Amino acid sequence: MIGLGFSIWLFVAVGMDSANKLAGIFSFFIGAIALAATVYGLVTARRGPANKVSQAVSDSAIGGGVLQVSGVRNKVSLRRTAGSPGVAPTPGAVPTATSASPAEGQSVTHSRVAGPVEQLHDIGELDADR
Repeated sequence: MIGLGFSIWLFVAVGMDSANKLAGIFSFFIGAIALAATVYGLVTARRGPANKVSQAVSDSAIGGGVLQVSGVRNKVSLRRTAGSPGVAPTPGAVPTATSASPAEGQSVTHSRVAGPVEQLHDIGELDADR
């Protein structure tokens, strides 16, 4: 409503030809701002959520296995099966610490693991025997 009133005032005050030229310039700047806002929105949407969960095991010696679960939307049910070892095997010496930071998401880096490494992400429901 304010824009319509401003346009009528502009046409009356400066004349039709000058108002048309000013409106073209004004429209260009509004379009450029809208394009920049759209590009910014697309770039930030591609980055993903800011509160990403990161799970990492680094510079470790683990006698059993590693299970990393994230993004489960429903029920989680884990059962230890009869064949599961009661005593964890010895993984060996702890590796020398690194200065590298772990990767985004789920990672097991620079570690010795005697059992299996299982990484599950973004699943509906988990029902597993271990």
